[in-house]
Amino acid sequence: MRYGAKKFNIRYNANFTSITKDSDTRVWFAMPTNSEYQRINKIKISPKPHSIYNDNQGNKILFFEFNGNKYFNLQVDMDITLSRRKIVLKKKDNLVPASISKYLKKFIKREKFLEQTTQIKKTTFNITKDKKNDLEKIIGIFEFVVKNFKYCYPVKKRGVKYLNFKNLKGDCGEYASVFVTMCRILKIPARNNTGFVIFPRQKKVVEHGWASVYLKKYGWVDFDPQYASLEKNYQKSIEKFFGQRNDYRISFVNGFNIPIKPKILSGSNLDFWKKVYLPISNNSVQILQPVFFTSKEKIKFNEKIEILK
Repeated sequence: MRYGAKKFNIRYNANFTSITKDSDTRVWFAMPTNSEYQRINKIKISPKPHSIYNDNQGNKILFFEFNGNKYFNLQVDMDITLSRRKIVLKKKDNLVPASISKYLKKFIKREKFLEQTTQIKKTTFNITKDKKNDLEKIIGIFEFVVKNFKYCYPVKKRGVKYLNFKNLKGDCGEYASVFVTMCRILKIPARNNTGFVIFPRQKKVVEHGWASVYLKKYGWVDFDPQYASLEKNYQKSIEKFFGQRNDYRISFVNGFNIPIKPKILSGSNLDFWKKVYLPISNNSVQILQPVFFTSKEKIKFNEKIEILK
């Protein structure tokens, strides 16, 4: 059941200042799209992108390039309706589709940062071996992540393969990554989501990452183990963050390993991303949150997302 639909006017601003005019700066921006929880009523982007492309995870990426300008500003104004959602998952329901469609197959595979290592497979099968149905299996995975992780930021080496399962530490993205990987090992379609949580009363917007699982009858459903871990009462965490969206969120990006088109130029300065330990190849980036940039020279960068009304 969707409830509490609320319209927001949100502005995202990103400013880039180069130390020379020959910076050859390239910018990629993940544009929010319509989903089970959000409807884009109107969006205005300035300046216009040089190109737009879609990836295979449902993301729409805008590409900008500026050369010869010392200062560049990207402004995105969004009129968006966000909803909360409450559903009642029942043990007798077959939550996982019996036949995995071509679209969903990509969300049960192993991939970079969501590695299905021997260690995580063993842990997954161990905590779900006595579970009798889909719901019990997902609960078992969720409980394991919530109770065994400790929050830590920044994460210097991203990816499930780097985690020590005897001493799990990571940020919201790592919490979600373990949950997603364990679901995928059991052939339950799952993916990471990245965006912002909105607190209307405080007019506050907070960057965040969480997980979603594709369930029969419901579509993509939220699971947030990191926020759940903040609750003192575990049962309360289940009520608020297991298969529910009890707050307002805007999602910019689905999944990891976002393709970069055109690819990163040889000799680009990536110092900014190295400082925040963001993994990058010449044609992909782990995540867009919601912007990624490269240039030949050092760039001063700042961004802001705010509720206008």
